[in-house]
Amino acid sequence: MLPREYLLSRFRTDADTLRQRAESLSSGPPQPGPDAITSRAMATACEDVVAMVAAIPEQSDTVGMISTLTALIPLLDARAAAVTNAPPVRAVYVGASTRIREVADAEARHQHGAPNAMRDESDAEHEDDD
Repeated sequence: MLPREYLLSRFRTDADTLRQRAESLSSGPPQPGPDAITSRAMATACEDVVAMVAAIPEQSDTVGMISTLTALIPLLDARAAAVTNAPPVRAVYVGASTRIREVADAEARHQHGAPNAMRDESDAEHEDDD
């Protein structure tokens, strides 16, 4: 899955799950975790993240896409800083920023070729003999 699609899927699913939770809390017994109002606010924040990511046009160049996605990080961090009265909502924006960093890091590792962790020491010793 491409980075943009991953992020869209992730935050759409989170928004749907939070809205379902809010509905369940509104019509059923209390549950541990955020209340219905907070769950709705978190779902709205997830939808805000989806709108930001969806506003980025699809690109065939993954490096360009990652660069464009990482440009959202300051905006997400600013949104998180602006939410001073609702830590769970702030966590949505912080989480989105973190997900983008993780996607960018994973793509960078993929682009540069991750080191082969399975290589054993005997292979390295034989290289020294050359």
